[in-house]
Amino acid sequence: MYANLLKEIVGSILGPQGVPIADMLYGKKNVNEFLIAKKLKLTINQTRNMLYRLADESLVSFIRKKDAKKGGWYTYFWTLNLEKSLSKFKESLEKEVNHLLSVRADKVKIRYFKCDACEHETTEESALLNDYLCSECGELMQPKDTTYEIEEIDAKVAKVRQVLEKVDFELNKVQVAEEKKKMRKFKAELKKKQLERAEKRRLRQKEMEKLKKGKKPKKDVKKKATKKATKKAKKK
Repeated sequence: MYANLLKEIVGSILGPQGVPIADMLYGKKNVNEFLIAKKLKLTINQTRNMLYRLADESLVSFIRKKDAKKGGWYTYFWTLNLEKSLSKFKESLEKEVNHLLSVRADKVKIRYFKCDACEHETTEESALLNDYLCSECGELMQPKDTTYEIEEIDAKVAKVRQVLEKVDFELNKVQVAEEKKKMRKFKAELKKKQLERAEKRRLRQKEMEKLKKGKKPKKDVKKKATKKATKKAKKK
């Protein structure tokens, strides 16, 4: 499901020529741009231009590495931003729905007139200013029935909303997966810190034990010798 949506997203930005990029990046990380260019049968500059356009929309990210085989030039490796791609697509679909609803509202509120001779149409206000005569050919204009156009708009809105539901579903899946990934990372970092703290405590404890051992009073050899000498003198 998401793969098809991704093709629509990429196609809406790059056109049909760029759609294969969606298949090449989907489910992969750090894809070599020369591989993408080869599969698209385009130059590296043409390929980079397309990828930069996706990057401008924050749909892809890249890392670059120096390639010794190519004279030290940088090679770019591209990764798809799943959540951003879906969010961007959702935003464009919502704009489309709002536009269609705005056009529908005009069709309902505003009365239109049409010239049967040349098919020129205009609002009632403009038609009235011209005595209901066509400004293009001079023929008398007739009120236009917009019922069919309104039905067409309703059908388009329903279709876009269906796609929006799919996008919301996929976006929710990606966000849940991303949240789980963040939680796993957080737990791993927390465990690492706990181990580091435990190791520091162990080392401190070890150091304290060394210090305690070092503070034990040493036997005074001189005093011992003095005591022995005193005892001998007394005996004599």
